[in-house]
Amino acid sequence: MHKSIFTQFFYLCFSILLSAVIIISCIHVFMSVETYRRDRKNELVRYTEEAVQYTEIKMITCDSNDEIFQLCSDYYSILHANTGADLFITDENGMLCASSEGIIGIDKNEPVPANILMRTTSDGTYEFGTLSGYYSETFLSMSYKISYNGNVYYLFGRLATDSMRKYLLDLTISFLVASVLIISAAYPLLYHSIMRFVKPLREMTMAAQRFGEGDFSSKISVTEHNELGYLGNSLNEMAGSLEAIEEDRKSFVSNVSHELKTPMTTIGGFVDGILDGTIPKSEHKYYLRIVSEEVDRLARLVRSMLNISKYESGEIELQTESFELSALIFKTALLFEKRINDKNVEIEGLGSGRFYINADIDLAQQVIYNLTENAVKFVNTGGTISFDIEDKGEFTAVRIRNTGEGLKQHEISKVFERFYKTDESRGKDKTGVGLGLSIVRSIIKLHNGTILVRSKPDEYTEFEFTFPTGSPPPKRKDEEQQGGTETSSP
Repeated sequence: MHKSIFTQFFYLCFSILLSAVIIISCIHVFMSVETYRRDRKNELVRYTEEAVQYTEIKMITCDSNDEIFQLCSDYYSILHANTGADLFITDENGMLCASSEGIIGIDKNEPVPANILMRTTSDGTYEFGTLSGYYSETFLSMSYKISYNGNVYYLFGRLATDSMRKYLLDLTISFLVASVLIISAAYPLLYHSIMRFVKPLREMTMAAQRFGEGDFSSKISVTEHNELGYLGNSLNEMAGSLEAIEEDRKSFVSNVSHELKTPMTTIGGFVDGILDGTIPKSEHKYYLRIVSEEVDRLARLVRSMLNISKYESGEIELQTESFELSALIFKTALLFEKRINDKNVEIEGLGSGRFYINADIDLAQQVIYNLTENAVKFVNTGGTISFDIEDKGEFTAVRIRNTGEGLKQHEISKVFERFYKTDESRGKDKTGVGLGLSIVRSIIKLHNGTILVRSKPDEYTEFEFTFPTGSPPPKRKDEEQQGGTETSSP
């Protein structure tokens, strides 16, 4: 049977509260009874000691045993009337010699058990019970051994336990009433407290179910500043992330569909035109070249998508090594020499010194290639592309800037998204598929580096990225010797 967390938690707390009340009540009752019994014992000791003193005095001052025991009986009766204590004295065989009036539960012809007499001392012996069956019911009992003229006597005093039983009963009833009142007061308080605790959990459960169904619109209302509040905020953040992922997925599918649709439509149209004779034979070669270009475009798209998936899933195993970054940038920039010359672009910063990074050289070249291609594509005619390298300790930063239209503020945060193209780039980038910058970001992330973009509309766009700093290769012995010779030359 399914039990809600409210039911489980409520019964748990209620059981703990009930157990605590019962345990505390039992401990308090036990301690109260022990205190009461101790006080009664002290009273009994005081009464019996007074009786012992009186008896010893009479044994010294009186001439006969009859006189002694008669006076003792009178005194014991007075004590009984004032204190409720029963007092009696026996001879060495345990036979009754004198007692207070009204003593009950004792057979005057039956001696006190010998084992009781044997353990009785002159300092007094206490017992809670029936005195080995001599009493018909339970008593608090004190016994003293009295020696006089070679004779031994035993004086006994006892207090009934009726008052203690009544005290225990009254105390138990009072605690039961108090427990009922406490539980009655705690029940609604506990109920509302747990309900207040469980209510946000129920809201979170319902929200999680909606998130699982793909509805991220409703958020959890967070009013607590504790673990529940942190959990609610975390779920809201998770919902926001899932919503963003879902939007990215939808956008990705839409963009992929769009990017695939255009070349496939072109390919299908031209192939059908060639097959059905719409396109004359003299133009077949021209249109087949267009089809080939579209096939290449599809291949680049698929290859780029596969690369991004590998980068993000960590399937790429980096082959890192230290190499000269400035030389790699220079070599990559030469690949765009024709396009740079066609647009009459000025290049700056290629001879800025030697810098080394520790990275996968092929992936690093792809980063530089993609960003340089991006700069060449969007630099204005007669503009400038500049390269700047800076050693920042653990990382080395590279900045690639091109003059031109620049990016608008709302475009800066989106340039690394898959298939994203700015309005400006849609007119200038006819061959790209919108994955270059996304690939760049994934590669740099693999190297634990960072990348950011700065732009000022109608002035420039600049990308800055970092790679771990490497170390230059050790010098060869012949270079060191040659260097030493040159140093010593005048």
